[in-house]
Amino acid sequence: MHSECRDGAVYVSGDVTVSTVTAPLFRAYCQQLGYLKNSSRPTVDFSGVGQADSVCISLLAAAKRSLPEADWAFPGIPAGVAELAKLYEVGDWIPS
Repeated sequence: MHSECRDGAVYVSGDVTVSTVTAPLFRAYCQQLGYLKNSSRPTVDFSGVGQADSVCISLLAAAKRSLPEADWAFPGIPAGVAELAKLYEVGDWIPS
């Protein structure tokens, strides 16, 4: 997994799986979320993600926890992750 903050959004790319998201990468992602605190619509763009599993839900949860009242945008969520979100009853985090 790779993540970077640019143009007022966090961009996630590569494989987002239990074997690719290490603790240091997750901490860096969480730090990047902090740069979005003044955004009117904080965004995490997942369009660059290849393979993804339930770890992607953890990234969504971290974003929601960082700014709970924000109107988050999560473009590019892989279809499988959207299905997992429904299964975990957090599907409303991802606008259809």
